Amino acid sequence: MAALWDKIEFNAGFLVVKPSALSQRLYQMIRRISNSSRRTDDQKALNRAIRKMKKRVKRSEHGRVLTVNVLDRSQFVTGLSYFEKSGRLFPRFDNSRGPSNKSESPLVVHNNWIVTKEAKIYRFREHLMWLYDGDNQYYSSETRNYLTYINVNPRSSSAAAKYVVERELSALKSALAVGHLLNRVVILPRFHCGVRHRECPLNSLIHIQTFDSVFSGLYRESSFLRHTKVPDSVKQGVRDRRFHLHNNQTSDILVSGTDVMSLFSELNDKVLKLNDLLPVRIDTNDGSFDHEFSSKLKSAFRRSRYRQLH
Repeated sequence: MAALWDKIEFNAGFLVVKPSALSQRLYQMIRRISNSSRRTDDQKALNRAIRKMKKRVKRSEHGRVLTVNVLDRSQFVTGLSYFEKSGRLFPRFDNSRGPSNKSESPLVVHNNWIVTKEAKIYRFREHLMWLYDGDNQYYSSETRNYLTYINVNPRSSSAAAKYVVERELSALKSALAVGHLLNRVVILPRFHCGVRHRECPLNSLIHIQTFDSVFSGLYRESSFLRHTKVPDSVKQGVRDRRFHLHNNQTSDILVSGTDVMSLFSELNDKVLKLNDLLPVRIDTNDGSFDHEFSSKLKSAFRRSRYRQLH
């Protein structure tokens, strides 16, 4: 057997197994270990079974040996190595330089070290590694309309990280409210994390599974318009618009649903780009929004970190 090495142990999710009596015995033992405790996942069971079989061989002079090797670590890499340790939070071509060796251009990336199916899919999509279009034509729809915006880099490096995150999540709520009124899917911007305000994806800030339980299908990842399946009519149909602020405007502005409709409802462009939404607050209590949508905004934003462990 040869398996991907997962930092300190063999990975149970990506491995090659020769169909032999010994490997069958290994998997029978894995099943017994897994069934004995609900707290033991498949990876713990695999590594425990390997250790037990090796001990049994040592006790027997004539025992056959189960050979377990590690797959080439530069070609078969974990999500921890590929995404996090390399600082690769967005598609590879966004790096200042291309891959210069095998370790930067592996054969297989295991999308692990991140929790929940929804978060795994979101990360694959953000990195342009997801091709499934689905029955709803996630990428290829020619009839769906979108809106997008940007999160400008914080002007001061001394701005508190917590303050920046709160402002950007508030802007996302405004974008979702506008998208709800205009029947447009929101294309996410990039967010900013940490004291250095480094660009980061949404899973660095909130729990994707919780967010998807409310807004699945109503948003797209920030790299969406770069995907090969997105029609040219969408990619080329971007129109810049913005909420007009007074020249002397220093505080946030409160915009009603009625204002949103009067400003943008007649526009037929495929992608409406609203630019910076940080100073914009949408009044969801003006009668344009039902109580259900207001409740969704409150329940969808559960804070989390990149690996989505909590």
